[in-house]
Amino acid sequence: MKKFFAITAVIFLICAEAYSFSLKSGNLYPINDNAGGGYINKHGDIVIEQQYNFAFNFVGNYAIVQGKNMKYGVINKKGNAVINFEYDNLDNLNENFVTYKENDKYGYIDIIKNKKLKAEYDSAKKFKEGLAAVCIDNKCGFINTRGEYIIKPQYYNTGNFSEGLAAVSNSEYETSGYINKKGTVVISFKDNFLEPKEFHHGLAPIIKGNDKACSYINKRGKIVIDNTKMRPINVYCGDFHEGLNIFYIDDNPHEIVTGFIDKKGRIKYDMTFSIPEIVSEGEFSAFDEFNSNMARITIDYRTGYINNKFQLIIPPIYEFARDFIGDLAYVKFEDKEGYINKKGQWVWSKVRQGM
Repeated sequence: MKKFFAITAVIFLICAEAYSFSLKSGNLYPINDNAGGGYINKHGDIVIEQQYNFAFNFVGNYAIVQGKNMKYGVINKKGNAVINFEYDNLDNLNENFVTYKENDKYGYIDIIKNKKLKAEYDSAKKFKEGLAAVCIDNKCGFINTRGEYIIKPQYYNTGNFSEGLAAVSNSEYETSGYINKKGTVVISFKDNFLEPKEFHHGLAPIIKGNDKACSYINKRGKIVIDNTKMRPINVYCGDFHEGLNIFYIDDNPHEIVTGFIDKKGRIKYDMTFSIPEIVSEGEFSAFDEFNSNMARITIDYRTGYINNKFQLIIPPIYEFARDFIGDLAYVKFEDKEGYINKKGQWVWSKVRQGM
């Protein structure tokens, strides 16, 4: 059983990494090599020249880039600077806002108005649905795009707003409930031992009591996928992506059954993998969440892709692979790395680094 727990922890880490690359790029993809940072389209054509020190993903119409002066700014899809290259740190680009750091405090820049909200927060999350979670003096609340408190700082921690609700907690490693945009508690918990999570497709994960895996509630707080009623199936505490989520079955110390369930908890696809005697760092066999109608599948430490019909489209040959964002995915294979399309064809590549 210890072997399985090790595998589960690795799956959690890999899926968390996947979440960090799940932003839509608007059909522009960052490239970074010895020539500098720039952007290509889905055909591999350079559409923004490699004039930057480093280029990051587009989020909507904007992207954070590091200039040749090692300072950060924001550009639009024409490659024009909309925020000058004068910041040591820019982050949390979303909904046309970005965070900056000044004197160990965080503030926001309104990209459209090129206007700053004062750096006065100890921490600041990205804007979602017009509100951003900020923390000051160990209390967290929400501000609007004018920097006004809509929900005053009062919580230990919060999630982002999603589908009109945000998770809040009053202590570490738990969720106390969900609030609406007026700050009214609409769902409350006595025993949700999971840090604040967002709603996706009308569902959010919870961990009840001593459970080791998640059940899911709807926006009325009713459990609609009950982990205790699905044993020996355990549901990964991730989000529903494109109507599906990951599950695993752990009733055999020699193998793992994993695959996807729908929003009613029904198994839509599964595979059985043998558990090796020694589990090294990495992910020897697992699925990942769907993005752009494709999901990663890793077998024996090599990654490929299946489509939303659960057909293997790209064989598991890559030592490293990210989610598809639109038409392309970033992968590493043998002596090169770069972008492939949904046929597994290289669109742009460079000599692999860090081998």
